[in-house]
Amino acid sequence: MNEQLESESLSILAGMNERDNSFELEQYFRQMLSELQIELPTKMEAANILLNHFMTRMIAEPTCAFELMTKIQNHVYYAIKWPETRSENTKKYVGQELGLEHLYTWYRELQDFKDGSRLFYYNELPRDEQKMKFEEHLVEEAQNWLNAGKTYT
Repeated sequence: MNEQLESESLSILAGMNERDNSFELEQYFRQMLSELQIELPTKMEAANILLNHFMTRMIAEPTCAFELMTKIQNHVYYAIKWPETRSENTKKYVGQELGLEHLYTWYRELQDFKDGSRLFYYNELPRDEQKMKFEEHLVEEAQNWLNAGKTYT
């Protein structure tokens, strides 16, 4: 309504709340989408929209790389019931299917760094420099993901 969209179902939805029948809420929501000719993205399209957002932020805010990658894991990787959304013919893992496999290398190193586990890379460096290197690589991989400009399916 703030965007000046007009629809009978939207007006009805605006007057409803969480105590209303969930089936009615869903019915009016679907009607509103139809009336306004809005098509929701598929789960994969939605995942790519979120990934694009998080990758862009990671590049703009490199010091938040670990936290943003945690959001990717929680809000994209874990949040979607992937076996239901993937074709049965795919032999790819979810991270591969989304193009995240290179980011996960550095994210896992940062996770290990955080909990004091054994690290596999840059062991000749002091721990604080190791962390910086892992974050740099994570941001580089975010840039590579964006540069690839692919929509992963």
